[in-house]
Amino acid sequence: MSSSVKYWFPAALSLMVVGWGANQYVALLVHYKQDHGFSELLVTSLLGVYVVALVPALLIGGRYSDKTGRKKLTIIAVSLSMAASLTLMGVAWGPAPLFVGRLLAGAATGLAMAAATSWVKELSQRPWDAHAVPGSGARRASLLTSAGFCLGPVIGGILVAAVPGPDFVPYAVHILLCIPLLFILLKLPETRERQGASAQINAGPKAASVAAVAHAGGRKRFWAVIAPAAPWVFAAATMGFVVIPEMVPAMREERLIYTTVTVGITMGFGVLIQPLARRLDTVSNARSLLCGVTVVLLGMSVGLSAILLNSPILGLVTSALLGCGNGLLMVSGLLELQRAADPNELGTLTGFFYTLAYAGFLAPTIIAFIAQWVSNLWIMGGTIILCMISLAVIALNSRKHLPQALEQVDAEPGAQAMRTARS
Repeated sequence: MSSSVKYWFPAALSLMVVGWGANQYVALLVHYKQDHGFSELLVTSLLGVYVVALVPALLIGGRYSDKTGRKKLTIIAVSLSMAASLTLMGVAWGPAPLFVGRLLAGAATGLAMAAATSWVKELSQRPWDAHAVPGSGARRASLLTSAGFCLGPVIGGILVAAVPGPDFVPYAVHILLCIPLLFILLKLPETRERQGASAQINAGPKAASVAAVAHAGGRKRFWAVIAPAAPWVFAAATMGFVVIPEMVPAMREERLIYTTVTVGITMGFGVLIQPLARRLDTVSNARSLLCGVTVVLLGMSVGLSAILLNSPILGLVTSALLGCGNGLLMVSGLLELQRAADPNELGTLTGFFYTLAYAGFLAPTIIAFIAQWVSNLWIMGGTIILCMISLAVIALNSRKHLPQALEQVDAEPGAQAMRTARS
């Protein structure tokens, strides 16, 4: 194998195109309300309904990919994403195609997040990538996922505003991006079976037992530290580009433009901030996760001020801060997860992580429902309190169940062989 071949990149591109397909619907929210006459509650509910299909796809797909491999499920995910875009083109027949299309998009996203994220991680280490540093897989997967979530609605918003046929053109562009990628994915290596075999040959039973000890506390750390932060990954993002545009500015014709701008700001800052998350990460505590939740808390506090002052400018600042929180939590959550997870549970725990993260995607739907009886100020205040509780739980467990067993057994007989196997 040539060391110059970047196998991880097409696998990561699958995350981008699936994220693009999942989030492009955001660009058409205002269009569906203004030009098709759909209600606010309907279009917002359709934004979050794909979680109904996403959650089982994450949980089943993660476990299945651990047993059978990542490649096949990733290809299925991209194919389902194309089918979702094709179905969403049928909006002329009413909201039913939107409902079905969003469910297909949810299934595609769930499979991609569980299988392709693990695939990118495994393709970012030996023998597939001899030059990657620890954490490269998490950073690459997060970056391309966030890029897709950003580009989908931004490019979609531009196409809706500038090109005839807004019901078709954005979805057609997405389908055209997926087709050549499918052929490239077919040529990539499967990592799961190869990695299991090579681990037994190179490391031996001693190394396997050491690895088991190293990851023994993985699940405990997941539920104590990673899980409390996970819902804010997408709660922050969706509040930045769905909730804030509805709550803050008193705008009419400019609402479509403003919404598109908030999408670009939220997801753009989510991408730009990610290198900082890698620098903040440490094996000794949950510093990067704490920083991410703190930024989300700050963003919602500014959002509260934006509502009080009815300030579109402060609304944009809120979107930027919530985007930063989204990017920090995406990278830091995956770094913590991939460091703590046993290789045989990587897909399963990745599925758990994204399940909790996508629970936050329901935030706009829940807020739109509660807003029928409760004012925006009280809703935002309650959200701030929930964020503070999450921050306290993470801080309390920050140094617990750390995956340090490898360092502790490094001086034992056979540790040198383990280091050789890991290198």
